[in-house]
Order: sequence, then structure tokens, then C-alpha cells
Amino acid sequence: MKAKSILDAKGPAVKIAFYGLIVTMSIILPGCCKQSAAFEQSQLKLQAMDAPKAHQLSCMAPQIVQNQRELHGENAAIGNNARLVAADMAVVSDAQMKMQQTLQTNGQNLTNTLPIVEQHQRNLCVEIRDVQSSTHAVGGL
Repeated sequence: MKAKSILDAKGPAVKIAFYGLIVTMSIILPGCCKQSAAFEQSQLKLQAMDAPKAHQLSCMAPQIVQNQRELHGENAAIGNNARLVAADMAVVSDAQMKMQQTLQTNGQNLTNTLPIVEQHQRNLCVEIRDVQSSTHAVGGL
């Protein structure tokens, strides 16, 4: 008798594996189909929920675009105002600098004039004393 080789046993082993595969697939496929159907149901529910939101967004889109235009316009106006304020600040700064120079000049002139005024006051006091002395002298005659 000849010994059976592994190749001879291949025929029934392949058949058993094939039948096992068929049985396994018949068990797995219905579960997959149920999951697939559940996924489809979930997708339909999501689409039904998204439809009103999409419609709402499409209705709001023109207002959003208008708001963006207005926002850009306001930003441009703010930029223009900022430039005008900067120009005004430069003018005020220049005027303030000129005023400080004028104050410094006038302060220096006043400081220079004070000794002259003091000298005139001293001279006036001396002259008043002289007038008083003269008046007393004339009055005592």
C-alpha cells in the first residue's frame, strides 16, 4: 500500500475549509448588512438634520456678505480717521513746540528785564525820599 501524501489529503481539506468559509460568511454577512443598513439610516437622519441648517446658512449668507462689506468700510473709515488724528497731532505738537519756544524767549526777556526794573525801583525810591526831604524842608521854612 502506498502511503498517502499530504497532497492527496488536499482535496477534502480544501472542501472543508471552503464549507467553513461559506458557513462563516453566512453568519457574518447578515450582521454586516444590518450594520450597513443602520449606517444608511444614520446617514439619512444626519442629512435630514443638515438640510434645515444648510438652508438657514444659505439664507444668512447675503447678510454675512453685507456685514463683511460694512465691516471693511468701517475699517477703512477708522484707518482714515487714524491718519487724520495723526496729522492733527503733528500740527498740535508743532504748535506746542512753538509755544514753548515763545514762553522760553519771553521768560528769558523777563529775566533779563527784572534787574532793570529793580534798578528803576531803587532809583524811584531814592527820588521819592528826595521829594519827601524837599517837601519837609520846604514845609519847615
